[in-house]
Amino acid sequence: MLAFVTGGTGALGSPTVALLRTRGHEVRALATGPASAERLRAAGATPVQGSLFDPDLVRSALADVDVVLHLATRIAPLSSARRRSAWTDNDRLRAEGTRLLIDAALAAGAGIGAVVYPSFAPVYADGGATWLSYGSPIAPTDILESTIVAEDQVERYAATGGRGVTLRMAGIYGPHSAATRDLLALARRGVSGFVGPADAYQPLVWDEDAAAAVVAAAESPDLHGTYDVADDEPLTRAQLARALADAVGRRAVRRPPTALARLVLGRRLDFFLRSQRVSNRSFREATGWGPRVPSARDGLRRLTRRADPSSPLC
Repeated sequence: MLAFVTGGTGALGSPTVALLRTRGHEVRALATGPASAERLRAAGATPVQGSLFDPDLVRSALADVDVVLHLATRIAPLSSARRRSAWTDNDRLRAEGTRLLIDAALAAGAGIGAVVYPSFAPVYADGGATWLSYGSPIAPTDILESTIVAEDQVERYAATGGRGVTLRMAGIYGPHSAATRDLLALARRGVSGFVGPADAYQPLVWDEDAAAAVVAAAESPDLHGTYDVADDEPLTRAQLARALADAVGRRAVRRPPTALARLVLGRRLDFFLRSQRVSNRSFREATGWGPRVPSARDGLRRLTRRADPSSPLC
């Protein structure tokens, strides 16, 4: 099939484009500038340089496309994440960008088989030790409301008879993630970047497993609706601290006090402190997908034991 991809050079987009090509699909991807266009060409994709907010360009880019994968995000850096203004671009990509893509997909008619959007599993309310999945209560903070708007846009596409798939992704980590490099660097200094109560669960998924889920959704002709994508074994913050210490060869790493983390993060980032034990069962049963890296305990160890010593993650 021919897939149109936004966000094709990101932590999710890069492994998704690579997997699409490996599986024999053609990829047409939005490039925001010459550098991203060159990276996409090197990955075997055909870049379309321009803006997601150019309706004419988007409509042209969707010509003859079989599936749309809207993976673009712009997460605010931690240094400015407390400021609401730091999330403006991300909000626009999720809300207005998704609306424009859906408008273009609807205008293209029945040729587009599916629109796949990766939402964010931490929209769920704190669930303690209860397993969470689509239908569980949600409690998006102000910076997460735009991802719910995007989910609504995908449902708008589905309401017309198209195949709309929303994947509520756990936190993505792995070899394609700059945030993971920062996490390991912090652990080497003796501090855990996983904050919150010791017994609270934090949902994670290896970036290549997340990409495999996106491709599985695109390739499953009968799949529609909203599903959760996470690893098999969500770990608590205490277990994650232990896994980080083991991965970097330390006896232990310190977990910042929850009260301090709450003060530093503020209300709009308090979802990082919730307990969210997210289940992948529905998506696994619907598609046959399963994570190759079943838990962060395995993934963090894998990152620090890579064979290539020149890797920035080693």
